Amino acid sequence: MKTVELGRTGRRPRQQPESDNLFGWAVFILLLCGFALACWIGTFYIFTHPEEPFNYQILAKLKKLDPPKRFELTAAPTGEFLAPDKLLAKYGAMTAWQLDEESKNLLRVFLRNYDHQVGRVPYLTGKFTVLDSFPFSSNKFFDSGVAVIAQSVDVPTIYIEHLFPASPEHLPAMQRTLTTGLGIELRRSYDLSAIIHIDNLGGARLLFTCVPLLYGPYGTTQGGSGFQLDPPKMVNLKAGLPTVSHAQLHDAELRLAQYRRAMEGQQTASAQTNGKSQASLVGSEPTPLPSPAAGTAKAGVAEANPTAMMSPLAKASPHQTETAAPRAMPVTASTPPPALAATQPLQPFLTASPAPATNGRVSEWQMYRPGQMPRGRLLDVDQTVDLADKGVGNETIYLRGDFTVTAARENRAVLRPRQSLTDRVLNRGNARIIAEFPRGMPAPREGESFQRAPDRPFQIVDVRRGADGQVNIYVREVTVQ
Repeated sequence: MKTVELGRTGRRPRQQPESDNLFGWAVFILLLCGFALACWIGTFYIFTHPEEPFNYQILAKLKKLDPPKRFELTAAPTGEFLAPDKLLAKYGAMTAWQLDEESKNLLRVFLRNYDHQVGRVPYLTGKFTVLDSFPFSSNKFFDSGVAVIAQSVDVPTIYIEHLFPASPEHLPAMQRTLTTGLGIELRRSYDLSAIIHIDNLGGARLLFTCVPLLYGPYGTTQGGSGFQLDPPKMVNLKAGLPTVSHAQLHDAELRLAQYRRAMEGQQTASAQTNGKSQASLVGSEPTPLPSPAAGTAKAGVAEANPTAMMSPLAKASPHQTETAAPRAMPVTASTPPPALAATQPLQPFLTASPAPATNGRVSEWQMYRPGQMPRGRLLDVDQTVDLADKGVGNETIYLRGDFTVTAARENRAVLRPRQSLTDRVLNRGNARIIAEFPRGMPAPREGESFQRAPDRPFQIVDVRRGADGQVNIYVREVTVQ
């Protein structure tokens, strides 16, 4: 007899398949892997692209990116020196996208302080005329300093925006110095103005933003005013480059045109005055000496167009090559605006410019007793004019004569040869001597006159002719009393 169990069936309960749980976990793990990969790629992008404002802020907060540093001349990044014509040839044919990528690369290596640099840094050279200057503010690329807009003398379609970061206390002196009409000459031997941005202004015009990597001191001889450049502690990338707008650039061009018209009128009036004074010399009676007032006015005109030396202190590199870092170099200054000519004539920047050390000569030199220096050629001021075109070379050359100190600051002084009335009329010996004295030896005081005989001459380091035709003789003291 079969027993029938009620409430039971022959089927077992259906279990949930284990494959459904495995699929969910696999998807979750894949999402975690994707998130980890995205974090790794994002971190890599942040570290490799500090030129992006968001990335720069993160790196700065994490202290993974050092602020811009001051380079020593012998440790500066390897670069190539490009004049305005070479800049036009290299960047003029680039598209807007190519210029944007090049600007990102230049800014990137600048923010990295040229660590792990790839390629050569483009350094700016050439002669430029200042259009105008604009002070920085907290919402600009640098929080303190001045941006100078200048135009190339040789290639007028090339403009530069030269950034001068400095502490706020130096801003008044910078604004008095960096005025419209100032001539700036950047040379490969002395300047380290690295290009960090390129902007196409339209009409085949290019604007190059550059920063002086040496951040050297600058000074004027008029009243002892001067300023010191300092590397910025932070960079505001949100402000972007260039720091000046196209409207400000247009206004600066109009200001330069107005300045040139005013200077042409001043030069015409000066030429007429000189013509009358020369005509009076034909008479048989001796020409009277000018009055103090006239002498002061004439000195204001003569000193209104000197060669200003705008480059930082530096030492020569013993292994400098074609692509090596340059040394600090004088910059040419032209006449300031007429409104400033009487009160603030431009003078050489004594603090910033050492006597040029060419052909491997270093900034430290040996001193000798009078008459015991190495044999060399002894010249007067008039005989040095030819050296402005030929150069000094490796020859040892000395300078003798009677001099008057027109300006002095620290261990440097600007000298003028003492001239007779005939020399002034014939414009003979009209040269400027920039003398450097060893550290610890005080420079002669302003207004002092002295003579250098053959046993105690200055050693000539370099002779250059400025854009205004002024001959500048760079010498150094090589004898001790």
